[in-house]
Amino acid sequence: MNIRAIDITRDRLTLLEFRAVINYASANSALRKAFTEVQFREIWLGSRGTEEYLAALAASMKDPRTIAEIWEEDGAPVAYVWASFTDWPEYKMTGVEIHDVMVAPAYRRRGIATQIMQRVEKLARERGATLLRSGTGIENNASGELHTRVGFYVQRVEFEKEL
Repeated sequence: MNIRAIDITRDRLTLLEFRAVINYASANSALRKAFTEVQFREIWLGSRGTEEYLAALAASMKDPRTIAEIWEEDGAPVAYVWASFTDWPEYKMTGVEIHDVMVAPAYRRRGIATQIMQRVEKLARERGATLLRSGTGIENNASGELHTRVGFYVQRVEFEKEL
């Protein structure tokens, strides 16, 4: 497995495709009932959200501590991760927010996501973090199981109400 830094220009399509999968998997049940994954992908790719996402990723990459990697096998993208750092000097703490972890469907159930999470934790510690945070949709069981397996615990719960 080759791990390399994200190049937003070169990796644009891969990032947007991976992000579409992540967004759908973590979406609320009403949205997943209303749209198939294919429909959701088309809406996402045609939305302004794509540029907002890429801009946020690019802005975070100005911080050399940011973890923004593509994992490849034989030159093909297999997975990606994006995690950014936040300093809280008044508390003498630094946190890392894992925004995305995505493994392509053909490569799942091989331990790659676990390896990614372990790598992020190692790099976060090395770069001075004292807290690692990550979120997922309540119904994204695979992500929830991954987080539990690598030592995360539930810290906060958000509520939604369909209108």
